[in-house]
Amino acid sequence: MTKWLEKFPFYPFLVGIYPILFLVAVNVREVSPIVGVRSALIFLALSLLAFLAGLATTRDPRKAALAALFLLLTFFLVFFKLYAPVYRALRESSLFGLELGRHRVLVPATLLLLIAVLLLVTLLLRKAQTKLLATLALAGNLVSLLLVLFPLLSMGGYALTRAREEGNNRAALPQVEQPLQTGPVQPDIYYIILDMHTNDNVVSNVLDFKLSGFTQELEQLGFFVAPCSQSNYPGTQRSITSSLNMDYLQALTDSTDTTELYPLLMNNRVQRALVDAGYRIYNFESGYKFTNLAHADTFLAPVSSTLDWLTYPGITPFESLIMQVSAGQILYEYRAQLSQRMQYLIDAPFVQYRERILYTLETLPTLAAEPGPKFVFAHILAPHDPFVFNEDGSTIVRRTPFNMTNDQEYKGGGFEKAYVGELRYLDQRVLAIVRELIANSSTPPVIILQGDHGLPRLATINAEFSILNAYYLGGEGDAGLSNTISPVNSFRVVFNHFFGTSYPLLEDLSYEFNKQTKEYRLLTEPFSCQ
Repeated sequence: MTKWLEKFPFYPFLVGIYPILFLVAVNVREVSPIVGVRSALIFLALSLLAFLAGLATTRDPRKAALAALFLLLTFFLVFFKLYAPVYRALRESSLFGLELGRHRVLVPATLLLLIAVLLLVTLLLRKAQTKLLATLALAGNLVSLLLVLFPLLSMGGYALTRAREEGNNRAALPQVEQPLQTGPVQPDIYYIILDMHTNDNVVSNVLDFKLSGFTQELEQLGFFVAPCSQSNYPGTQRSITSSLNMDYLQALTDSTDTTELYPLLMNNRVQRALVDAGYRIYNFESGYKFTNLAHADTFLAPVSSTLDWLTYPGITPFESLIMQVSAGQILYEYRAQLSQRMQYLIDAPFVQYRERILYTLETLPTLAAEPGPKFVFAHILAPHDPFVFNEDGSTIVRRTPFNMTNDQEYKGGGFEKAYVGELRYLDQRVLAIVRELIANSSTPPVIILQGDHGLPRLATINAEFSILNAYYLGGEGDAGLSNTISPVNSFRVVFNHFFGTSYPLLEDLSYEFNKQTKEYRLLTEPFSCQ
């Protein structure tokens, strides 16, 4: 084994893919390792080029491996650390009339640096003895194996922890207290979460925009729209976990850590009850890993296979992350100067984000034709930022890197207008969807349209909790729905009305979460209802 490690120096290739493995491991809670395959292949190709360059100058594989290692380290130093700050620092500098802060200067300078490193290493290794080269090859292989082992163990450990937590927590899962009583005809159930969709009160009185008539059209279709509804929690993870378990988180777990919520969501009460009642579970990829139900019978995604990721026509969100922490950030800073083709390539994460939403909107109404009974859970990341739709559905021109947590495009203003524009487009698409679902379902369906939380950016406490909350119960009245019903009671109402259960309705409360003290605090401000 040792002889083999001394003879075949593969360490440049492991060093080459290490940055990708590291980034995947750091973000493994949010991304699947499959998203890094294309980037890893590109970095492997760079490693091969470096090795071939070393082989051309040294004529010895072990010397070539050392040359490749120094070439890669120099490249990583420039690509990840030096290029962007040097470019900015020299942007307005010139020497003998030559503008230094230009790619036409810095790219050749980088190539010259790499050639100099290659020649220097070749010169230093010219008289290196075979025994020394064997020792260096052995050391390089062992160190590189250890290097890549850490992120691989991190990813594997995360997967095992998730599996163990899910297994350990199955016994501690909240029980399905009342089995669903089913008859010969069972309605399909569509639970559609429109992320950050607020209600009319906020749009009209807080944002000061004219209402579009969305609520009135829903009511004409037979929906009950709760005008004063608030989410029970301010964030997606807590809100959806609570609603799909029909209870407050404080009653489900003693922990306030969101990592403890994952098993509760993956094995939620609503899903388990419906599976026991013979329902098939459909889930759409949301783009937010937490709400992708691992145990769904049918998982619907526009981009899912390794081939899809390898052939994706542009930069993926993961590749955008690499760009943002490397010389690639320059492309975003001077985006306006790029060709349209290059602009499309770096905007591809936004395109993918948009296409995922469109895929869900286009596929949802077709599910009415699928054999039932079925429970369809669709978490749509709109009208949540980053905004990708104008009011007419056209694409918003982006000028900042892709980011799902805080849209940098609107830090200086314009957030409210962009939000309302996307809201109005989405509302019209949703109206068309529910019309089709109602018209094409052999049995009148159950449809819940709900925001998981309100608008956290606004300087009013109720706006963070005020949500759209609309119910279509097969056209059979309101079933005890109230103006202040909150998501924790949604499926209590549905199960009581259609499946003969007798769940008591809980008091509609909203809880803030203090990130410093890790505690929930009851929101004492009254529900805003005008």
